[in-house]
Amino acid sequence: MFTHIATTASPSRRRPLARAAAALISLLAPTALAVVPLVGAGTAAALACACGCSVFDVGGLDTPQEQDSGGRIFFEFWDSYQYQNYIGDSRAPSSANTDKVINTQWYNVGLEYMFNRQWGVMVRVPTTDRTLTTDTGVPGLGIQSFNSKAIGDIEVMGIYTGFFSDMSTGIELGLKLPTGTFNAPGIDRDTQIGTGSTDLLVGGFHRGMLTGDNAWQYFAQVMWRQPFLYQDEADPQGFFDGNPGVIQSYHPGMQVDGAAGIVYNNLYNVLGFDKITPLGQVIVSHRNADSGTGADPFNSGFDRVMLSPGIEFTKVLDEANNRVLKTYFDVEVPVYYRANAANNAGTEGQLVAPYLIRVVTSYNF
Repeated sequence: MFTHIATTASPSRRRPLARAAAALISLLAPTALAVVPLVGAGTAAALACACGCSVFDVGGLDTPQEQDSGGRIFFEFWDSYQYQNYIGDSRAPSSANTDKVINTQWYNVGLEYMFNRQWGVMVRVPTTDRTLTTDTGVPGLGIQSFNSKAIGDIEVMGIYTGFFSDMSTGIELGLKLPTGTFNAPGIDRDTQIGTGSTDLLVGGFHRGMLTGDNAWQYFAQVMWRQPFLYQDEADPQGFFDGNPGVIQSYHPGMQVDGAAGIVYNNLYNVLGFDKITPLGQVIVSHRNADSGTGADPFNSGFDRVMLSPGIEFTKVLDEANNRVLKTYFDVEVPVYYRANAANNAGTEGQLVAPYLIRVVTSYNF
């Protein structure tokens, strides 16, 4: 699966609807970057992913390409180590937050299959390993660590790429299913592996050429998540917060993530690889407040802007049959973070990771 933009179609001859779709996707992520700081004090909650792990759904080079057909299997490793406490847009003392560390690794397997040049489907199955270190507030118990390791929330997505012949613009529509556990003992609802909710996923992407020789490209992506079905559960921290057996509701808030970047597309036959593709991207996220008796709307959610350099290594195994092996890596570093935070029963702040890591290995067949 090469990163390639066809030059045969003249932009002036493209259909008006397709041009409008491409323009909308191209502008939406940068526009979101401009408006995020203006959203106001109602900003909000991280997913049950705690760091807002849906940010990994945007950016990178895994959107369908012009010559794609058939399938792509992939393995993803994501890593987040949250230990810096934030109140508003500033670092805050760790003593202000009863939570001390959230350490998470995701190991995802997935399949993307393009039935033709217009329609495809993607399925992602995550396995998540999360450890929460928190001050229980119980005399004699103090600071404890609680671990949860299980299958997470599965995503199923339909893909449409029929706007242009080069498949450069697409939309995605799907669901996140409540398959992940959300009752692991000692871990609060907004830090559980699963949200317990069913989420509507709506996204889009567009890529294009910056130079006529195709050496420089740009891309933009956006993904919107809207939970709409919820599940109640007994308080998983009830044994130390005085609520054993009390059924709580948890309604995760809406989240939108956008990415825009530039790709250098002209490094062929380097270091034993058929192609090496570096990129630079900006990723922006906004999250609305959680609600429900098991939520913490006072200390959940954020507006965030990250800068992310990345690189992809491509090895063609069988060109005639489009057998291609790729490995992608990036580091995502927050350059702006605004955490919604207020005193709530002695807790104030959110734990932030100073960087996120993503590795993706894929095989086309």
